[in-house]
Amino acid sequence: MDKKQIRNYTADIIEDVRKNGDKAVLKYLKRFDGVDLSKSGYRVSQKEIDAASENVSPEFKRAIKTSYANVLAFHKRELSQIKKSWKYVKNSVITGQFYTPVSSAGLYIPGGRFPYPSTVIMTAVAAKAAGVERIVIVSPPKNITAEVLYAAKICAVKEIYKVGGIAAIAALAYGSETIEKVNIIAGPGNMYVNEAKRQVFGDVGIDSLAGPSEVAIIADRDVPEKYAAADIMAQVEHDPMARAYLFCECKTKIAKIKALLPKEALKQVVIERCSLNKAVEKTNALAPEHLELLVKDYAKLVKDVKNAGAVFAGWQTPTAAGDYWAGPSHVLPTNASAKFASGLSAATFLKRTSYIELNKKNKKAYKEIAALAQAEGMAYHKKSAVERSVL
Repeated sequence: MDKKQIRNYTADIIEDVRKNGDKAVLKYLKRFDGVDLSKSGYRVSQKEIDAASENVSPEFKRAIKTSYANVLAFHKRELSQIKKSWKYVKNSVITGQFYTPVSSAGLYIPGGRFPYPSTVIMTAVAAKAAGVERIVIVSPPKNITAEVLYAAKICAVKEIYKVGGIAAIAALAYGSETIEKVNIIAGPGNMYVNEAKRQVFGDVGIDSLAGPSEVAIIADRDVPEKYAAADIMAQVEHDPMARAYLFCECKTKIAKIKALLPKEALKQVVIERCSLNKAVEKTNALAPEHLELLVKDYAKLVKDVKNAGAVFAGWQTPTAAGDYWAGPSHVLPTNASAKFASGLSAATFLKRTSYIELNKKNKKAYKEIAALAQAEGMAYHKKSAVERSVL
């Protein structure tokens, strides 16, 4: 389908779910996922969530708990850097701002080729740290694995639904008999999920339109070629639309890296020889989701990086560290949107509210407000200021 067809196709499903609620959701579950949940319903039971603990390996439990702890520590630190409220007094006028979390968030955990328990951690922990009271997870039925449920459990998320795609986004945005609508929808998805998020934006908040995934790698002449090759393949394995860019200063090193890559994978890779400084210029123009600085002296380069979702500094730091474990969310801006957007974080779930306070000492202010209202022909705006100026 072309863009117009995808747009119309998405709009039709959204409207169906908006009008018909669960009836439509169940219809699309049967059509796209091949499951009939009309009798059991599509909400995951607490019994299913609890049973997940018995069906995951001890190694996974240890790893996901460490990931959870790292991500929570990062977002708590992030929040500590945000002043929750502030006020400024000038000529008896008090202005300021304060932050409050959204009351509910719907998290889309993508399906497709793999289940993604890591995305549960990378979205739910940020929402939890921000103070969101109600956190909802939606994901295609086949991707509600024991690992996904266990990740949700350690994040204390109890509201989970076996539904994905456009219907899931529509149900989160407008509600159904089973799902109560939310304030914001976050998390990555395919082109249909992104289009659905784009169409419901305004009726509900969204984090971003993320995907397909991409990495830019700047490599020096000394980097172990097996590192660069493994990182390129880690990108390619996401899906056929994922892209990798390699900028390397050494022709010989490029040849060695290419020799480690399957020919089929090269279709998804752009390789260019250039200086390290020129590589930074090129990546700033690309504004990639992930930027790896596989160079010895990465500190010299990072100061010139302007556009990237996340930077991975040095030979020993693969993108996978950010995907799973380090702390910052792996939900990052794609398609050059790092030029104006940031990755998902606790701040995604916060709202900023302005504060204004005048008093009887502000007669001059009221006159100036009235003059501006007069210039715009807003009679009652003017009156609301003039009435107070005579007190």
